[in-house]
Amino acid sequence: MKFGISLRGDHLLASLSGRETAGEMREFLLAVHAACQQHHCPRILMSIKRSRPVFKPEDYGLANDGSGYANDLVTAACQVALVGDSAELHAAHEYIEVCARQQEMNVRAFRDEGEALQWLRAAPEPGRRYRLTRIVVLGAPEDAGVYALWNGDEVVYYGRAGSIRARLLEHADRPSATHYSWEVAADPATREAELLAEHQRVYGRRPRDNNAS
Repeated sequence: MKFGISLRGDHLLASLSGRETAGEMREFLLAVHAACQQHHCPRILMSIKRSRPVFKPEDYGLANDGSGYANDLVTAACQVALVGDSAELHAAHEYIEVCARQQEMNVRAFRDEGEALQWLRAAPEPGRRYRLTRIVVLGAPEDAGVYALWNGDEVVYYGRAGSIRARLLEHADRPSATHYSWEVAADPATREAELLAEHQRVYGRRPRDNNAS
């Protein structure tokens, strides 16, 4: 197994080749985590080549009960793009993406590095989008967290809430928004600030309705 990790401006490029075992994957992921801490960079492009496809979540440190070592490595701010050099690796990465997202990890599988970088450099998207109507909002959680309001494919507002459902009900049927997404957060104010700062970094401005507020 060979790997290299380097800072490429706004992201870390973590390249791995010849990975065969779960132990080698653990060694690689721990090295990536150390590099993230060193460079204070949560955006990671993992390029995996000439390696055995792995369909076991536990080989990536994932466990159904949240006890896997990956839970100690990945934070809410992390974005991890997985890129493989074969159809088999991509299929394995797609499965690992599903397993990771079930544990609220921001992991995506891509076929090439260009698509991966486009995603890494885009503004964050908290969760899946849902239509902004009162009946649909009733399915949102009552937990504290953050939410985004969308007009089509554009984020028009980021907000925080003590109860995501209650706050979204106040926004329901808002003329300037068509959809919403949400993310449970232990510290909604900090997470909201992160989302606004990242949007400012990518687009040079805050979402339009945040500017108006």
